[in-house]
Amino acid sequence: MILRRAWCCSVGRLASLTRSKNSAQKCNRAHHERLFSTDSINDLVAHHKIIRSTVPCPSSVPALDPSRVFTNSELRLTDIEIIGFDYDYTLAPYTQALEDTIFNMIIEGLVSSRHYPSSLSELKYDPNFLSRGVHFDILTGTFMKVDAYNRIQSESVHQCFRQLPEEEILRRYPGKRLFFSVHGDSKRFRQIVDIFQIPELYAWCSVLNYLQSTQNSPHPVLVYEDIKNVTTELHVQGTLHSHIMANIGSYLEPNTRLVDMLEMLRREKKQLFILTNSPYEFVNVGMKHIMGPDWRKLFDVVVCLSKKPKFFEDKYRVFRRLTSHNTPAYGEVKEFREGEVYCEGNVRDLHRLTGWDPCNILYFGDQMYADLAEPVLNQGWHTGAIIRELEDEIGLQNTPEYQLNMHLLKELNYLIREVQRFLPDPTAVHYTEQWCTERKQVRAELRTLHKSPFCSTFRTHLMPTHFYRRLSRFAEIYTSDLTNLAQYNPSHYRFTPNRSDLPHEIH
Repeated sequence: MILRRAWCCSVGRLASLTRSKNSAQKCNRAHHERLFSTDSINDLVAHHKIIRSTVPCPSSVPALDPSRVFTNSELRLTDIEIIGFDYDYTLAPYTQALEDTIFNMIIEGLVSSRHYPSSLSELKYDPNFLSRGVHFDILTGTFMKVDAYNRIQSESVHQCFRQLPEEEILRRYPGKRLFFSVHGDSKRFRQIVDIFQIPELYAWCSVLNYLQSTQNSPHPVLVYEDIKNVTTELHVQGTLHSHIMANIGSYLEPNTRLVDMLEMLRREKKQLFILTNSPYEFVNVGMKHIMGPDWRKLFDVVVCLSKKPKFFEDKYRVFRRLTSHNTPAYGEVKEFREGEVYCEGNVRDLHRLTGWDPCNILYFGDQMYADLAEPVLNQGWHTGAIIRELEDEIGLQNTPEYQLNMHLLKELNYLIREVQRFLPDPTAVHYTEQWCTERKQVRAELRTLHKSPFCSTFRTHLMPTHFYRRLSRFAEIYTSDLTNLAQYNPSHYRFTPNRSDLPHEIH
């Protein structure tokens, strides 16, 4: 920013020479005239020519390591004595094949038990269309991305697979804003916050699109409810878990890095526990495949069927010990015994039975509302989120095409902001419109670099997404894979966030 820097330096030198009140007033008048002179528009135009003719060297932009742990709030590992983990998509990072399987099971269930057309079996799953953070309208079958202030990003709005024009968006959603609870949900508007939801919602999108194309006039709410019921049956009846256990090698891979990391934490005197909603039989098969038959020795406490977030909210759900037959015992749990597995329970009794101080607990999960919101907001736990989407997103940010377009976008934002100081001058109006058009083109170019039409999980054009806003509130640290934690000394490292300037602070 040659012109901007030179101007700032000249103002700094001028201010340093000002000593008296009168000269300070003269300086302020000169500064005001500088900002609002015709020459300043010419300076902005000249700067525009520079950024359009100069391509930033890719090597000058440092690549971002996708295996980093990122920080929202300062966290000292010295203070952490107990570390807990969710199972699904935290300790157990499933392969892409699981989403394909869930999609196919849902379609099969619709055909066999809900008597949908057998031709639905020809539908194929696309893992790149939907992502976490996308909101959807169950009344209309519309998908959209929403920013931190509940504003809809127009380019993201799709009726199934069809992108909606601006006029139709405004007709459906006046003001292009949604209204829902703090959890991002309402009876009409929902948000994809769980990876298990992605194939479920893609099935809804695909089935709606297919039925509409065959003129069957499906009602989006009824199709949504049928798919929701079929999916619930897959979990409640154990069909999905049984299939995964029978084909565990297709969905999970052995992970020596995870074993090494957990052993390192044990050597550093950290106590480890598992808190999951999954049944123990299912967890045991997966953990044996990932870590080997002796995986239990690495954990002080294992709690299954915890029913989070109720585990953190209901103070009267007591713990039950699992017998050797994997059935809950009826005797009172007065202490946690080594080698035993427990189910149900509540967070208050967890603290009481273990003697753990909530302020010394760090818990990792992938689902922000079920795993992280209640512990960090109301229980005093520290929290870490496993966000697998980071790997692809950071990989894209490291490409020259992305960096060039992002450089242009930032500079155009600066020019648009500065040239509007001269409105309603006709020249300022002209360049405001011209640069806004250019910015729209750059944004369109950036969208083509993403696999999904909803683009970034974490950002709209200028604002964080609704998803990231909640992530920054509920997770003190976040990373793409649990084993990334192994890079940091567990007894001494301090995670410190970057200090970002507020809008009213000097940049």
